[in-house]
Amino acid sequence: MLSFIWGLFLLLNSATIGCAERVELFWDICRLNISRDGYSTWKSMCVNNAVPIPPVHVTQGDVLVLNVRNSLDVPTAVHAHGIYHNYTDYYDGAEMVTECGIPQGENFTYIIDTTNQVGDLWIHGHAHSQLTDGFRTPFIIHEKIKPSTYDEEKLLYFEDWNERAFKDMVAIDAKLKLADFPPSYRTMLINGVNANTSKSLHFEPRKRYRLRIMSLTTSSWVKFRMPGHTMHVISKDGVEAVPMEVDGLDLGPGQRVSIIVTAHDTTEFNYMYNVTLYANFIPLYPGLMPRHYSGLIEYQKNAPLASIPTVDDAQLVWNDVINMQARDRMPLLPVDRQIVLSIKQFTPEHGIPYYSFGDYAFNHSLVPILFTALSMGELASNSSVYGPQAQAHILQYGESIELLVYNDNSKDHSLHLHRGEYQVVEVGPYGDAVANNHTAVEFQKSGPSPMRCDVVTVRAYSYIKLRFHVNRGMVALFHCHMMHGGYFGLAATFIAAPELLQKHVKVPEEVIRMCKLRGIKTSGNAAGNEGFDMTGLPTPFLVNRE
Repeated sequence: MLSFIWGLFLLLNSATIGCAERVELFWDICRLNISRDGYSTWKSMCVNNAVPIPPVHVTQGDVLVLNVRNSLDVPTAVHAHGIYHNYTDYYDGAEMVTECGIPQGENFTYIIDTTNQVGDLWIHGHAHSQLTDGFRTPFIIHEKIKPSTYDEEKLLYFEDWNERAFKDMVAIDAKLKLADFPPSYRTMLINGVNANTSKSLHFEPRKRYRLRIMSLTTSSWVKFRMPGHTMHVISKDGVEAVPMEVDGLDLGPGQRVSIIVTAHDTTEFNYMYNVTLYANFIPLYPGLMPRHYSGLIEYQKNAPLASIPTVDDAQLVWNDVINMQARDRMPLLPVDRQIVLSIKQFTPEHGIPYYSFGDYAFNHSLVPILFTALSMGELASNSSVYGPQAQAHILQYGESIELLVYNDNSKDHSLHLHRGEYQVVEVGPYGDAVANNHTAVEFQKSGPSPMRCDVVTVRAYSYIKLRFHVNRGMVALFHCHMMHGGYFGLAATFIAAPELLQKHVKVPEEVIRMCKLRGIKTSGNAAGNEGFDMTGLPTPFLVNRE
């Protein structure tokens, strides 16, 4: 009986797509007790009772129809990271921001239009720390006509892997009452499997390869090198770039690049690629932090390895986004308004540090933020109706916004903007890095056509300036993609042109049904009340104690 209902559900939802080209997937979200890194065994997130989750490939213009069944014991939500969602905010997958999530035992279909996008995206869970526990996979939107600049493409994606599930790590942290999170020496997965058992990259002489390199980590950074080969970065986060020659890639959580590599003329030698997993907030320990991995670049079986001199990282050219230029030569945006966000950290007595971009740590409202924007009429343009825990900023249609983010903090943070991308226009030092045993960030400005991306690293004791143009109504989450940062409050929301949202967004009944099943209101302010009455809204956590 259950399979009949599930099949009927899929049929009805599929019929709503009309005549558009579509790629239809069926995902049963689950957990599977397994050792993925060869060291620790616990219940990893899975799809259709298997890991790793297969990468998703579509062609520009396809409609991805993602039919989801939640077989977990908690709600889930699925985020297509990098998709713009033109007035279909309710498919963005951010639990209690743009939707209510999918209750346990229920089915829901995400409809994702790829008409205006190509490039390297990914899909991951956006509820209950499921991303950290393995709910993640690449999402590639291929061009309709294959570019002539390369012969073949390959995919390499990296994940950090913890020794236990995230909720268990948090429970231990709270019990120990530490001033900060204890060291967690993560291991690495490459293409979904133990990095020590990953497959070789096979190269043929004189071929030009596009390598899609993706960091799907949640608390670690990744350095990638191919000694003996020349790499040219051609895109970041799905945005095409003026080709930039680099010696290595340094990618924070959620960051993706494509590179072009030309193979050597002969099969005389094989080579190695090198991957380093690191995080600046975890103490150094030989063999554990940083962790070093390598893989074979195979031209011919049993060929000898080429001898490549070792070079210090400081002497190499890396893919610093501030030095990249957008291929479409979009000029530097003017600034109509600047929004200042300052990363704060506070550790209460129970030992778990909280973060914020303002006075209060971000937390869920009792009504999804999108539904407050749609139901509050003219008051939707007043940030107070979203409550202090939403860290809401109202944006006007047509504005060019500059975000100035200060990080007077000992941790690097990887910052992601949902639903769009920003220009990276300036970085520089902030606070006293040297006194806190950190290297000061060098002051740099972008060129005339700044690179755009949807995830950027703001280093410890530094600032960064980002710019974007408000070209439609939307509710967009801006948050740290490190799980410890995002899970514990380092997020803000941008409510852009709420009057346009109210005019153009029609929320499907299935989205409303998910909310009703969870007993969540779909109208009213953050507390589900009228006007500015916040009765019933939990007291937000105050981070800025200055």
